[in-house]
Amino acid sequence: MNPSEPWPKRVSVEHVYLSYAYLNARDYDAFASLLDEDVTLRESDGTAAFGRAAVTAAEECRRFTYVIEDLWGSAEKMVVTGIRRRPEDPCTAVDFAAIFNLSKCGLISSCRTYVAPVSADEEARGGARKET
Repeated sequence: MNPSEPWPKRVSVEHVYLSYAYLNARDYDAFASLLDEDVTLRESDGTAAFGRAAVTAAEECRRFTYVIEDLWGSAEKMVVTGIRRRPEDPCTAVDFAAIFNLSKCGLISSCRTYVAPVSADEEARGGARKET
């Protein structure tokens, strides 16, 4: 392990990947176990949650399902691209990109998510992208 990387990249990749797996499974206790106590979650619409309990509650209320298309980064910063949708509308999906910061012990310390804008035509169809 490189001394400048306090946590192996492999563990950071696993923690970010598991965060989405736990959200998809609605296992919010397991999801919370991956979060730093002072975690911050920010959405592209300006909403934010601060702290493990608030971030977990926000994700529980949103109830998105995620499909990861790509994940890359370092031990301390990960970028994820993929698709998210609401489970009650499985035919539509919206592209997203998320930037994660990880603490020196591998816990998620922040996540900022950007969602692709939906045009009026796409909104009339119910979403930005049809999954096949």
